[in-house]
Amino acid sequence: MHAKIVLVNPPLGLKERYGNLAALGSAMPSLGLSWLAASCRGSGYTVAVIESSYGNVSPDAIVEYVVQRKIRYVGITAMTCGIYGASLLARKLKATDSGIRTLIGGAHITATAEETMRLFPEFDVGFIGEAEISLVEYLQTMDMGASLQNVKGIAYRIDGKIHITERRPFIEDLDSLPFPAWDLIPGFPNAYVPAAIRCRHLPAGHLVTSRGCPMKCSFCDRSVFGERYRFFSLEYTFAMIQKLCTAYGVKDVLFEDDSFTLHKKRVMSLCEMICGKGLRFSWSCLGRIDSIDAPMLRLMKTAGCWQIGFGIESGNAGILENADKKINLERIAQTLALTRAAKIHTKGFFILGLPGESSATIAETMRFADSAALDDISVSFATPFPGTVLFDQAHRFGAFTPTWEKMNLLSAVFVPKGLTKRQLEEYHSRFIRGFYFRPQVIADYLLRCSGDVKICMRILRGIFSFLRLLLIKKD
Repeated sequence: MHAKIVLVNPPLGLKERYGNLAALGSAMPSLGLSWLAASCRGSGYTVAVIESSYGNVSPDAIVEYVVQRKIRYVGITAMTCGIYGASLLARKLKATDSGIRTLIGGAHITATAEETMRLFPEFDVGFIGEAEISLVEYLQTMDMGASLQNVKGIAYRIDGKIHITERRPFIEDLDSLPFPAWDLIPGFPNAYVPAAIRCRHLPAGHLVTSRGCPMKCSFCDRSVFGERYRFFSLEYTFAMIQKLCTAYGVKDVLFEDDSFTLHKKRVMSLCEMICGKGLRFSWSCLGRIDSIDAPMLRLMKTAGCWQIGFGIESGNAGILENADKKINLERIAQTLALTRAAKIHTKGFFILGLPGESSATIAETMRFADSAALDDISVSFATPFPGTVLFDQAHRFGAFTPTWEKMNLLSAVFVPKGLTKRQLEEYHSRFIRGFYFRPQVIADYLLRCSGDVKICMRILRGIFSFLRLLLIKKD
């Protein structure tokens, strides 16, 4: 009889991820766990998913759930800032029943396999990279009582010594994967909401239609999915969208691909398929500045696209060059203007504190954001995540405090030479305040509040939270 396994997105509240801007945060289920659950189920295993954000499930409640059902395996996913929360859950599980096998996966363990396994002996096995095949092979190997050395892409222990097996090749045929197991996500989709400024209607769902990114930005970790761009077929992608919309009533889809627009022909073909099949839903995506033109934007708008988020990072050419962005400010401004002309909202992602940053370059970035055709911005701090080029460079360019639980993009763990942490934090507040406290931006948000009532209420709560934060900062 196949063993039971539960996959857990561990307790990591909006406050921990977004700090004082928690009301503006996103609480969406893990797509990675959904695919893992589908793969396990497809191989005959009884599987459950626990999304701790749904119902505020505590570690103790998870332990009780596991013990009562005699579940043998618990798979946990964790970002860098959540690894301590994941380890706390694993410790509680092992303390209650040492026979429970605790598994850890995600970007952090992939980038720091040996260190993480050494620091957290409560993890029995770590999964490196894409884990859909590795997890199933691990379970099958355990069922047979065979050696784990032949399971690719894992870290495990024998007599206290850590062993790391050969890296598993990336999945070439993504269509070979089953659809995400949305039916195993408690309360999906109504219990989960993205950030208010990221969707037009509720309920909302999110999708990844490709894996891998060929760009080499210094601050980005590509260790899980690699640098080669792979994608699901148009038919598979459309079928996933159709199932979300028809079977689950999703009205807004967030495409979470690192660069959804990278393959222009594929995007346009998908848009034509959406229009041709008469599937109506609103959607947003992340776009690459130099992969977009006016005809593509017009077709995306017709197919329901209402917002594109662009990784701009800085308004200073030298900072962009140092970060290996391979885009220039002129092209950024042009693409933003084209996007707005197509009546698609623009969102710019900015990073403060990259190597070479100064008060002068931050001022340039603020001026650029104010002058560009941008409807929304997201401003984070440069965070040298394990596995990135920035992680290796950090100590050469400034002061880096590698405190994992604070590596959430909203804590200034890296401060470039010539600046202080306090200055960075003040610039962060000033940047956001200066952008959003402009008449045209305020007017746009008032217009947004005339749409979906639930979205309106989330926007208003976010605004009140933001105003309260500014008052606290002022005092």
